[in-house]
Amino acid sequence: MTSPFVRSLDSQLIGLLTCMSERCTDHQFYLLVKSITQGIEVVNLWKGRHPDVVSSLILTTTLLKCSSRENAEKTLWFAVPQIITALLALCKKTALDEHLGFKITLLSLEALAVLIQQGEGMLSNPHHVTLAFDALLCIPLDQLKLDEYAGVFQAIHEVLFSIIQSQPKVLFNAAPTFLKCFNRLVLSVVHKGRQKAAGEKGMTMESKVILECARLVERMYTHIAAKPEEFAMFSAFMVAEYINELQKVTLNADVKKLLAAGVYHLLDLVTENDLRFLNASLHLGVREVFKELYGDYVRYHKSKRQGEEEYTA
Repeated sequence: MTSPFVRSLDSQLIGLLTCMSERCTDHQFYLLVKSITQGIEVVNLWKGRHPDVVSSLILTTTLLKCSSRENAEKTLWFAVPQIITALLALCKKTALDEHLGFKITLLSLEALAVLIQQGEGMLSNPHHVTLAFDALLCIPLDQLKLDEYAGVFQAIHEVLFSIIQSQPKVLFNAAPTFLKCFNRLVLSVVHKGRQKAAGEKGMTMESKVILECARLVERMYTHIAAKPEEFAMFSAFMVAEYINELQKVTLNADVKKLLAAGVYHLLDLVTENDLRFLNASLHLGVREVFKELYGDYVRYHKSKRQGEEEYTA
């Protein structure tokens, strides 16, 4: 079964599992959850039961999307540590074993995102959420084929977005680790978004994929900038990391435009002290790149934002 086909059945599967959870006894629902969670254990990969793992991952994601009665939710709550530990193990195993394919990695990340979206009511222990960062950091993005890269990049972005939207306590205490995961996406886009060599023309499939990934990075920058309490103290370092990578490559103009638009939102959080720090700490060549970026920020973003604020007032 292909991923689009499975997604087309999503609403029917949710309806079926919701109906089952409402009509079965507490013990029957417990056995259902136990069967599904056992199916995502990494031991099944060692036994060569890959289709069972794929099916169980799909069912896990679907079950987490269901609206369940109170006792059923309690059963799921008890199963959360086992589920998130199993998802982490699957991500690590498939990262080390290329022949297992990216499908299990992708399905594991999708399940992880849906689990995190349940919020602090379902994931009451912040440690269980921080395990998600370990899963994201072990995935070798730059070793993936183009079609795999697009799917996994989007799935990692979705996990990070789920954390920023649904797990405020984790975000407040683990902002540096969150940014470490996000910075891998930024660096990957910068490296893959190089300008084409002379003689290459047109928008290739790779260009379209990297452009879409750059849009996701820009969007995440805006979400980060909207959380100043958690991220303001790191804004200067994030800008410095981006500038250091930017000066190493010549970016495709469209990719550069999207990334710059995202970094402008970070610069909204940068203080005068941060600016002095950046100008003092950046090397000469990098400092020139920063001055150009900051000049464009003042010209195209800051003045527009100030104008909008004055109009609103």
